[in-house]
Amino acid sequence: MSFRVDLNVIAQQEQLSRFALTLHNLSDDAITIQSFNFIFDRYVTPNSVQHGTFTQVGSHCRFTPSSARLDANDSMYLEFEVNTFPLRYLSDGIKDACIETIEFKKPISVTRTPIVLVKPTATEETVPAVEPSKLALIPQPTHLTRADGNLILGREFNLVSCHPDAQAAIQWLQDESLSLHGLSLRITPTDSHPSIDYIHNPIFDQDAYRITVTALGCLVEAGEPAGFHNASATLLQLMQTNSIGHCSLPVVTIKDSPRFSYRGFMLDCARHFHPISSIKRLINQLAHYKINTFHWHLTDDEAWRIEIKALPELTDIGAWRGPGLPIEPQFSHASQKYGGVYTQQQIKGLIEYAQRRGITIIPEIDIPGHCRAAIRSLPDMLVDTDDPSRYRSVQNYSDNVLSPALKGTYQFLDIVLEEIAQLFPSQWVHIGADEVPKGVWVDSAACQAMMLEHGYQSPVELQGHLLRYAEQKLKSFGKRMVGWEEAQHGNKVSKETVIYSWLSEDAAINCAKQGFDVILQPAQYTYLDMAQSDMASEPGVDWANSISLKHAYHYRPLSAVDEQDPIHKRVLGIQAAIWSEIITDQERLDYMLFPRITALAEVMWSREQQRHWPDYLARLKGHLTQLKRQGVTYRAPWN
Repeated sequence: MSFRVDLNVIAQQEQLSRFALTLHNLSDDAITIQSFNFIFDRYVTPNSVQHGTFTQVGSHCRFTPSSARLDANDSMYLEFEVNTFPLRYLSDGIKDACIETIEFKKPISVTRTPIVLVKPTATEETVPAVEPSKLALIPQPTHLTRADGNLILGREFNLVSCHPDAQAAIQWLQDESLSLHGLSLRITPTDSHPSIDYIHNPIFDQDAYRITVTALGCLVEAGEPAGFHNASATLLQLMQTNSIGHCSLPVVTIKDSPRFSYRGFMLDCARHFHPISSIKRLINQLAHYKINTFHWHLTDDEAWRIEIKALPELTDIGAWRGPGLPIEPQFSHASQKYGGVYTQQQIKGLIEYAQRRGITIIPEIDIPGHCRAAIRSLPDMLVDTDDPSRYRSVQNYSDNVLSPALKGTYQFLDIVLEEIAQLFPSQWVHIGADEVPKGVWVDSAACQAMMLEHGYQSPVELQGHLLRYAEQKLKSFGKRMVGWEEAQHGNKVSKETVIYSWLSEDAAINCAKQGFDVILQPAQYTYLDMAQSDMASEPGVDWANSISLKHAYHYRPLSAVDEQDPIHKRVLGIQAAIWSEIITDQERLDYMLFPRITALAEVMWSREQQRHWPDYLARLKGHLTQLKRQGVTYRAPWN
């Protein structure tokens, strides 16, 4: 059987677009359509669809035509509207499609043609041509002095240290030198080979280090494990190998420390599942750029990924989506079961892997919104059957919020947060707290009674009530709660909660003024699922804006705040992120991440006066060789 769907934008205004969808039967047989299912992540105005019944849950759209018969070589046509900003990219179109018919037991996949846009952009900004730098260090060190000559190390040399704080950094340098350059580095020294000596020096702050390379040897100094890791990352970029595989280091003196102590990256593994091997590869890459925190988004409306031993339903049910399952297909795989689980044993191994690279893993369990996968998995515990409240979340769900008036909600939180606290050594646990929709709980008799009991004036205070419970529970386990900027809505959590600001930098500054510690994560600069140009063929989304390499590099954190303002002390760091609605595989992840993450790594590490766009480009051009060695499918800046 052969079927094809075409999608055209036939009218477009600032907040209204009209589409024409055509389903073609290219086979020699007539079919009887029970439903036409397609994945489209804009909210379709229900009454705009004619000649059939239409429903939408999340991005999963289901159309049952009034006339079910579709003859051979005939087509079915429908129009619909969305009330959002215009579509600009081919990736905005239908993500997947299938039909269910009377004649066939299983859904039949439908071929998709690219969406036809009204005014597709055909040009993009160019990156200036530069000569590659011989010292291709990213991020730019605080102080660097270059002298003539090189330290010739050959193919085999020693890594020497007597201090335990240096051991993990040395082991990582040994592993990466073998992987990237084929070098044999000896941790047990021999007199017949030159050495890189790691020396503990207590005068250095946590992340700081000094590298001194002369023609006779290399000395690395740091006071903490993090400093030694950062030094190893720099050495890996300094290493040069010739045609016969012999290694040398340029004669340099580098004294380095970061602008921000927290330098993070967040990966969403709920929308699309990324295997442990892929996450390890990513964590290893982040270590090369001195990023020290991996924020792991593990649960959302579309999936619950982490094993909770006391509640196996969360992954037995909540980790999977597909036709006929409690969680409908979303984002991809319209006709197939899709999903994946991270076991606690796998997570322990990943935590250890990250620790050996100087990276802390912070888990995120998103509450009270973005909880549809949990609610679908545990309806007896988490569904309030007496709550008729009607709402629609930003991602088009009407049943994705925990109820603060249900006893089961607190049982659920007790169990989940305890297992999370026991599993992850990180002192921080992220509880999401974002995008709770308006209209939630307003018609719940139990929630209204709870508001009356506590003197609450708004449902937002119920959200704060639930988050305060989570904060106190985590505190009892020795953990500090962190969350998106909505965590402080309702004014119930304490100032010990750390706020990650995603809507804007101004939102972070406002939270800092209230006394919260904050992490800067403004979507306008740091969300790397945003498209990288205005070209229609560019994959990505653009609800914040497109983020080119230049745009990412030119993020100037806190530029509007006076240097003497005490708010600076409340800003702990910066984090970049990738949400995975359209990040389906390793190749796409690489393309969206590189080289923009190198630009943001420099924003996180280097001070404003050390950052210069042409100089960064020269270093990046010299650094692309290392990305090729790692097998990274990056977006070529100079194509």
